[in-house]
Amino acid sequence: MRRHIESKTKKRMSAEDRKKAILETTVSFISQFGFWGFTIRDVAQAQNITEAGLLYYFKSKEQLLEATLKYADRTNQIAIAEHLGVEGVTGEVLQDGIAYHCDLGLKAISTGTVETNAGRPEMVRLYTLLESEALSKDHPVHEYFEQREINLLKEYTFAAKRDGVADPERTALQVLSAMEGLQLRWLNGSHDIDFVGEWKALIDLLIP
Repeated sequence: MRRHIESKTKKRMSAEDRKKAILETTVSFISQFGFWGFTIRDVAQAQNITEAGLLYYFKSKEQLLEATLKYADRTNQIAIAEHLGVEGVTGEVLQDGIAYHCDLGLKAISTGTVETNAGRPEMVRLYTLLESEALSKDHPVHEYFEQREINLLKEYTFAAKRDGVADPERTALQVLSAMEGLQLRWLNGSHDIDFVGEWKALIDLLIP
């Protein structure tokens, strides 16, 4: 199976617009093939530029991967914050979090996350594939995902305290685990899953 990303018509772009276009194309490739399944050449061809032209912006495949992941994190976090009506979110997942900019509990934040993700399956696939690959310690973003999970659990614990649960830290772990598990079933596509509806039923069990 080879590439399903269509080449874009070559046109003049500002440096920032070109970088964003490269990152968006890389999101599409990773969501289909994972990190190991695409090449710099694939992305360059899809962007209708040379490999040297792409490497002008990102010096290696590993640097492109890290930049793509940060771009996805920032894009997703800001989209979730906007959905929840939360202002002041920076999009820096490893430094900041939605819960620190509002008084919402984990039940509301996790439900807003699922509602947002339901309209962004490509982004969800990207994280599902990369997180699985990054279990290997020699993966370029292994440490990134380790730190990302630490930060997410810390933020979720902070938010869970507002819900009045007996053990916020444990609840945070359960909520994150349930969300990732349900996402996988939803992405699998073998079952007709109402992603948002099933999440609302699950979160009512975890945080009554």
